[in-house]
Amino acid sequence: MSMSRLKRQKIKQCLKLRYGNHCCWCNKNMKRTEVTIEHMIPGSLGGSNKQANLKLACWSCNNKRGNKYDPHAFTYY
Repeated sequence: MSMSRLKRQKIKQCLKLRYGNHCCWCNKNMKRTEVTIEHMIPGSLGGSNKQANLKLACWSCNNKRGNKYDPHAFTYY
């Protein structure tokens, strides 16, 4: 299920407050334009849009990962 733009912005703000502005994979301090919402369990594999399933990732890391599920992905820098 797709998120509205307003909902995405609100979720990004909440995640930035929780985790800072760092990529969950490479720990890069991201510019505003690089920030993407990363689903730890991809939506295509049954993952939800709940904040417990979401982290922040740079575009490059999020794109490389695709829709793969990694059970060890829930560790965060």
